[in-house]
Amino acid sequence: AGIEYVLPRGAFYFFPKSPLENDTDFVNVLVNERILAVPGRGFGMPGYFRLAFCVSEKTIRDSAESFKRAMAAVKSN
Repeated sequence: AGIEYVLPRGAFYFFPKSPLENDTDFVNVLVNERILAVPGRGFGMPGYFRLAFCVSEKTIRDSAESFKRAMAAVKSN
């Protein structure tokens, strides 16, 4: 979906860069797509959001279209 990210070492979560300056605003867009994310600012990473990948690989794959719609929604505004 064109989202930048850095994978941490030895963790089950990561922090993609929010395409919006306000990470909370983007998390709200993700909620509309039924994606559970947490603003990075709560973890000292403003401008990023936290995703956990402790779900099935199928769930992760199936979320691809939702991420694409979320990115399209913020690019169209």
